[in-house]
Amino acid sequence: MTSPRPGPRRARLAPLLAALALAAPLAAAPVDPAVAAEEPTAQVTLTRADVTATSVTLTGMVTNTGTVPLTDIRVALWRSPDLLLSPEAVAGAVTAGTTTPGTARVVEETNRDRLGDDPAQEVPPGATLPFTVSGTREALGLVHASATWWAGVDATARAGGRALQPVGSARTLVSASETPLPVATVVELSAPPRQVKKDLFIDDGLHTEVDGGRLDALLDAVEGSGTTWVVDPSLLAELEDMADGYRIRTADGTEAGTGADAAAAWLGRLRALPTGSGAVELFGSPDLPALAALPAEVLRTAVSAETDANAPDGLARVAVLDHPDASGLALAAQLGGHVVLLDSGNPHVHVRAGEVDALVASEETPLVPSSALLPDTALNRAAVRLALARAAGGELRWADSPEAIPADTTALPPGLVPATLADLAALPAHDWAPPPAQTPAIGALDAGGLGRVLELRDRMAAYAAAAPASGVGEYVDAQTARAASRWWTGEADAQSAWLTSVEQRVALPQGDLVTLDASPRFTMTGRTSEFPVTVTNRIQDPITVRVVASTDNPQRIRLLSPDPVEIPSGSASTVLVPAESAGGGVVSARVHVETADGHRLTPDREIAVETTNVGTIGWVIVIASGLVLVVTTAHRIRQVRRQGKGEDG
Repeated sequence: MTSPRPGPRRARLAPLLAALALAAPLAAAPVDPAVAAEEPTAQVTLTRADVTATSVTLTGMVTNTGTVPLTDIRVALWRSPDLLLSPEAVAGAVTAGTTTPGTARVVEETNRDRLGDDPAQEVPPGATLPFTVSGTREALGLVHASATWWAGVDATARAGGRALQPVGSARTLVSASETPLPVATVVELSAPPRQVKKDLFIDDGLHTEVDGGRLDALLDAVEGSGTTWVVDPSLLAELEDMADGYRIRTADGTEAGTGADAAAAWLGRLRALPTGSGAVELFGSPDLPALAALPAEVLRTAVSAETDANAPDGLARVAVLDHPDASGLALAAQLGGHVVLLDSGNPHVHVRAGEVDALVASEETPLVPSSALLPDTALNRAAVRLALARAAGGELRWADSPEAIPADTTALPPGLVPATLADLAALPAHDWAPPPAQTPAIGALDAGGLGRVLELRDRMAAYAAAAPASGVGEYVDAQTARAASRWWTGEADAQSAWLTSVEQRVALPQGDLVTLDASPRFTMTGRTSEFPVTVTNRIQDPITVRVVASTDNPQRIRLLSPDPVEIPSGSASTVLVPAESAGGGVVSARVHVETADGHRLTPDREIAVETTNVGTIGWVIVIASGLVLVVTTAHRIRQVRRQGKGEDG
């Protein structure tokens, strides 16, 4: 048997045990920061994403952002087959912190790209290499005909001879659609009302807008991009009035406006635009939900009449609704052609509420990617826009200021095509239940404001009828419609200032256009007579009026209305009212002033009319005297004849 030899064996193990004892504390010691800083890292940037009916291709760059060289850099196509179909799902993805579950598993050779000519060649810090990965949609699991998915790449690399390890990744959204998606930007050419009457404006603000201001810049944008435009016929009417000269109100009266040439030039540029890209909205840009909520048929009629009278030929009609509700939507369908909803909260571009179709426009800044997962890059902006348009069926942006016009109206991302309102209206509609009628207090006009507008309308109508040469009559419907403009929403002070200016033009502070003065009692001394009344014109224009008189007993005394009379501004005229009597006594008469077409201007003035029989007695005396004279003369003639016969005999 072999005997053990423990002595020499222990001698050989002793150095090994000592080395292990020294290595143990070294293994437990913390990693040197300098060593940790040498971990390989890279920035992966996607620059292009192409989706066809059969394939997906992603292009980008990998930049070595670490401090050590990288070798054998590889990029694999990552994708998530989970569908993002609805606008809400896409919007949620834009701000999400994580993607839906996915994989970078290589199922086709083109799913992976090894960067550089030689995998062993070192890529120093700061260097960048391009990549392209692709795959068939069927193999990648992205087979839905119209959908959005998460996609991207995962990058791996070696450093210092170590094994492959992840160094970076990038994600984006890719979308597929069976047809290109229609998008439109509509520039609204409208402004707050400023016209008081023909050739008179509340201020010169409209001159500022068309001469280097907001409206000038909006028209520049339309001319430069060919976007769709919508014009308010109220704005056209005001500019046409300015173009031939006008005056503006001042604290001391009025002064000549200086924007006639600028107004004419702006109108000329607008008329040069192709009508195929334009449309006309309702006169005054009315707040339709407020009009629908109020008992204001006269306002709705005024809007329709003024739109018909002032809309340029050849332009489609558009009804625009802010804060739309059910009643406002119904009114818009009644008044306009295309119905456009602003601030509706509906994400779809074309909706149907009952039997009413409407287009949904956004005034908000487009959703911009800004998360760590989906950073703000040109590719991601285009990807988000395409994904939202696909989910909504299209895109409609609304701009009433230069800042609201997107910079990319001419260069659209792949998959998007420019469209008109008619193109969008031809898209399939999504059913929508609009909110119930809202209180008009949040709109341009409430019940109190309506009362003021209706009173002003009556005053203007009376003024126009009394003073037809004043020009006020041309603007009764126009000012009625403008009073309900959605430009006044949230601008009650500006609305009140404009209304006050119009009110001052057609009424005195005391409120009487015309006054009537007459004696409370009039006595007739014959069968016919005339009694005087005094009519005073208290407005700044000549008037044509007539005095209307009647009695409570026309069988006894009848009053006749005299012919109309013209009275200069600030003057008084005495009008004689004819009276005819058929008997004695006292009757009550009523006298008032009205326009030539029957619009009453003053209340009834009560007058007591009395007749006496003095005239009748006089005629009796005259007739009796005549009879006595005739009888006496005949008797004398007979006496003379008898006397003559006696002398002859």
